[in-house]
Amino acid sequence: MSATTETYDDKDILAALGRSWGLLLFLGVLTLLLGLGMVIFTKQSLVVLAVLFGVYLLISGIFQIVQSFSQKDHRALLAISGILSIVLAIFAFKSFLNSVTLLAIFIGIAWLFRGITELIVGLQSKGMEGRGWMITGGILGILGAIVIFVWPATIGVIVWITGIMLIVLGVSEIVGAFQVKKAAGV
Repeated sequence: MSATTETYDDKDILAALGRSWGLLLFLGVLTLLLGLGMVIFTKQSLVVLAVLFGVYLLISGIFQIVQSFSQKDHRALLAISGILSIVLAIFAFKSFLNSVTLLAIFIGIAWLFRGITELIVGLQSKGMEGRGWMITGGILGILGAIVIFVWPATIGVIVWITGIMLIVLGVSEIVGAFQVKKAAGV
């Protein structure tokens, strides 16, 4: 029995990605519009985010507990994580301010890691098109995380910074889509 191996060169991969540039553009426009919506409708966005975050914590906690019964390894860790997630969900549903504070902490941690990653990749990618956007996005992510950690209960600032971050990310994705299209020769 012989195995066939397919080899793909960079041109094939770039051509396949280039054919999907429209999807990349669509996602960039969607991200940009979401960011604009969050900046314009700050209070309404925060209510939606806080409720969705509480629902997410509840559902993920339930799934982790159920998964702990079917796992041999890490059973206790999954169960504890699931229980903590459900407790956090109850805490979030108990008070709107609790939910916003939890959401702020989670967003801050995510932005910090993403910002550091984007900044490092951007700094190490000399000569890459869009490098400046990556570095800028990384710096803004880190600054956004710092603001959230310093003022976690500042409701408007959290949503507003999220909106600005999504606007920058959307513009970056739109620029990237056209760069992919150009590089692929589509």
